[in-house]
Amino acid sequence: MNGRTFMTRASALVAALAFTACGLGDLLDVSNPNDLIEGDVKTEAAASAVVNGALTLVSSSVSQSWQPYLVASDELRWIGSRDAWLSLDKGFVDDPLNEFIDGPFPAMGQGRWMSDFAISVVDSLVGENPSAAMKANLARANLYSGIMYMVIGEIQEDFAFSNKTEAAPPVGSENMHRVLDDAISRLSTAIAGFNEVGDADMALNAMAVRARARQSRAIWDVVNPNPSGNGLVNSAEAGADAMAVIAAAGGNDADWLFNLTYSSASASNSMAGWINDRKENQLDLSVATATAANDIDGIALKDPIDEVDDPSVIKWLNQWKGGNYLDKGGIYPPLTLASTRMMHIILAENALAGGNEATFTEHINHIRAMDGLTPFSGQIDNMEMLQHMRRVTVLLQGLRLADMYRWGISAPSWESSSDAVKCPGVMLPISIIERRANENIANDYAVC
Repeated sequence: MNGRTFMTRASALVAALAFTACGLGDLLDVSNPNDLIEGDVKTEAAASAVVNGALTLVSSSVSQSWQPYLVASDELRWIGSRDAWLSLDKGFVDDPLNEFIDGPFPAMGQGRWMSDFAISVVDSLVGENPSAAMKANLARANLYSGIMYMVIGEIQEDFAFSNKTEAAPPVGSENMHRVLDDAISRLSTAIAGFNEVGDADMALNAMAVRARARQSRAIWDVVNPNPSGNGLVNSAEAGADAMAVIAAAGGNDADWLFNLTYSSASASNSMAGWINDRKENQLDLSVATATAANDIDGIALKDPIDEVDDPSVIKWLNQWKGGNYLDKGGIYPPLTLASTRMMHIILAENALAGGNEATFTEHINHIRAMDGLTPFSGQIDNMEMLQHMRRVTVLLQGLRLADMYRWGISAPSWESSSDAVKCPGVMLPISIIERRANENIANDYAVC
């Protein structure tokens, strides 16, 4: 379900309430101060709330959409009772009927529509009142829209950008790079806006996300239409952003990150709900060991040089569990979108792809120094080191499946007849709820 279906349901609810009130005659012929129509939010007083609403919907969508993508990879595994999760774990990525591909799709449509709506609303208001506060709201709207477009471009095989009751045609698998281009454009606008109003911290956040989006754009080219070459990418634009982020965050030793946050006052982290609370899925056994009851009881992924539990894995799992990776964890952990660690791994890969082994080693060791690990000096193959450091640096950050495709890595759970094996590079499809609502999308389910 995209913005079209989302708004249709909302309109239907308003219409139903109006019909009921009319049927009761004059008895309820009163003005309800809580009634809202679309025009009510197109005011200066509502601008910040509209942008905050977009952030909430985008954050909720990311927490829902990353989970099926990561269960299909070797970061998460199915441990519960729902066969649709098992299907994803076996590599059947391209099934629009899968309930856990279908379930998150409406939230993705809502987050996309609302974040674009916030841009249009606040952009009009800036034209009337170009205050610093209003420009900051516009920059935030572009940041949140950029995040949503980036995630869609990273994990979706196809998408349709419908508007309320106006059904749009699908972008097409071969054109999904344009979604990442749109993400980069929105993030660039956000950076310029934050710089104009002097908000260096938010400009840093947007720059870090743009570095990620630019590298994901380069990875898209390597993975589509089929994985090619050695899988390495070298994005000068991503590298420039990464260098700027490291400098602004405090230098090479700064262990900075930018998270989406969740709380009882905004939204829960859906992926954490399924993993920490419901225990339907869990960290893959290549990442963390588990008890017979499927509770994490140790770290499986070791550092290849020091042969200790990898400290980056511990860092992310501690965050995931709310302090200690051995705890049960709750439903409000943050999700990391970007970090200085990610910036260093972008620069390391750029260097290796360009044949600059010294710079590659330098950036690998900046990450290793954050964890007090022995510096890398050729103890293992460069590509092996990059793949390990990339894996532990972006753990639980919605990027693993594309990395597996581009480097020819298969999950042991993938079946030979699965989409992931037969069509490496295939991502999550437009799900059945959208296919049934959008007459522009053929119900031929086979993408692979």
